Amino acid sequence: MDKKFNTVKEYLNYWNDFFVKWQKNPEATFEKDFWSNHRGKSKNQLEFDVFPQPYLGDITNHSVITLNLNPSRSKKNKENTIFEENCLPKFNDATNYYEYARKFPTYGIKFWQKQADWIDRIFQNIEKEQPSEKGLKPFAIELCPWGSKTFPTLKIDKDTIEYMDQNVFNVIEKATEYSKLKIVFSVGKAYYDIFRDHGFENIKECTKHQNSEPLVLAIKSDNSDFKENIKEVWPRTKDNNGNYRYINRSFSFWKKNNVLYFNTWGPGSNNPSGKNFSNVEKELFHNP
Repeated sequence: MDKKFNTVKEYLNYWNDFFVKWQKNPEATFEKDFWSNHRGKSKNQLEFDVFPQPYLGDITNHSVITLNLNPSRSKKNKENTIFEENCLPKFNDATNYYEYARKFPTYGIKFWQKQADWIDRIFQNIEKEQPSEKGLKPFAIELCPWGSKTFPTLKIDKDTIEYMDQNVFNVIEKATEYSKLKIVFSVGKAYYDIFRDHGFENIKECTKHQNSEPLVLAIKSDNSDFKENIKEVWPRTKDNNGNYRYINRSFSFWKKNNVLYFNTWGPGSNNPSGKNFSNVEKELFHNP
């Protein structure tokens, strides 16, 4: 993939054509793809014979856009067996990949339900109707469409950044037009690192690092009221010595080409923030 999509339609047509080629020859399709040069090894190895997944959801009718690294399906785990039993027949019955993906066929699995609950909570916190009440799903775009058991630590070089700019962030800039909430959601430090190191403007951040002192919360904001309010509502836990300390978590807002990106991550976790951070999210999403 070496082109920059000018319209959403071009993006959808590209992936419809991609799956025609993949069905005919999965290995040859993979070898011509950008990710064949980043194929990984062992449990990180990208698998050309596992059904790829460039995106899920309806790009022209969704709650928010979510960024994801890659589909965590592998011939090495049972999730792929379940997927092939339940979802591949839906793809085979569809006219093309878009017709299959826009219905978000894997939305019922635990991973996406956690995301759905989190998105609903944020909509509620900013006094918007929860997407689930309207049956509205996110548009989930994958950085890498090829499945693997785990995703390796991403090597962010010039070629990778160019790929993301053309095939991920460029598409997002066009797709946000259709988002009910025009903030792109991401979970995980990999995206934080991408935003930090490659031209995104950091406009707000609150982070409790794992190795920082017990009651230190790093806050990037010019609003003194916001700083005080965040400290008041940030959840704490008692350590083995009986001292209270802020729970480790990071939240940040970034901007590039007039698109707003929201990121959260916790040490050793790829899950969104829990309900104990609900009041923090209220503060964060007030004039982000």
